[in-house]
Amino acid sequence: MTAIDMIKLMNRTPFEPLEIRLTDGTHIHIEHPYEIATTPNSQTCVVYVDEDATMRIVSYRNITEVVTPSTAG
Repeated sequence: MTAIDMIKLMNRTPFEPLEIRLTDGTHIHIEHPYEIATTPNSQTCVVYVDEDATMRIVSYRNITEVVTPSTAG
């Protein structure tokens, strides 16, 4: 997973919710594209994980899989 890959997922129309799976077994659910931020050359993304705007910085090297409704099996 790279920043460019994530940007492509964020910009899909219509947006599909994402589940980011990390190397430590954590799953992060993204319901809306504004819940995640990154830049094209970044090694990380910022994910807002709660309604109270708690944020988490996620390294792309720790992402094992990104699942969307169309890729879920």
